[in-house]
Amino acid sequence: MTGQNIIDRFELQVDDLTEMSSTEELAILNRVYKRVCSQMPWEFLKKQDSGSISQDSDGYYITKPSDFLYFSENGNYTDNSTEWQGNSASRVIFVGSSYTPIKIVNFSDRRQYRDSAGYAYLDLVNDQIRFTADPQESTYEFDYIYLPDDLTTATSPVFPSNFHDFLAYGMAVENDILQLSEKARSYVGENTIKFEEDLANMKYWNSNQRHE
Repeated sequence: MTGQNIIDRFELQVDDLTEMSSTEELAILNRVYKRVCSQMPWEFLKKQDSGSISQDSDGYYITKPSDFLYFSENGNYTDNSTEWQGNSASRVIFVGSSYTPIKIVNFSDRRQYRDSAGYAYLDLVNDQIRFTADPQESTYEFDYIYLPDDLTTATSPVFPSNFHDFLAYGMAVENDILQLSEKARSYVGENTIKFEEDLANMKYWNSNQRHE
């Protein structure tokens, strides 16, 4: 379904809101869409970044991708007889042709790892991923969760089409819609249940895309 298809379905749930412009309806759709996409590390939002490591007077760094939301776990083994060697989440940057793992540490912990090889941290303010020491390699690769572009009336959500409908139910229970539509207020319970049921179904589908 396109953004317009979802808006048309939404209008059926609340009656056509003549007081609301198409721009306002699209803004509400994107608010619900982005909230859903930000809920968890969906498999359909996993993305790879790769390139060359940069250097400045402060050391070595990677420019954070513009659509970066947060790092994705990428150091695990599907074979459950092999375990990640470490006490924290398995989020790493692979460097060089041998894919040597560089462990991601918290920004607040970076000073404990200063001048120590094998670590990096996210500097959100400067849109950089900084290495605590010379990585000894010139290339990198890592996985992350990205935030998709806003929907337009002609584009579709990035998740499977059989789940697109529930965004219309999510729109119908937004507060600004409830203030305008008597029908939305009357069906707020039903629309909330439908939205939450379909979201749960998509989470179950997502869990089956992983092989653990």
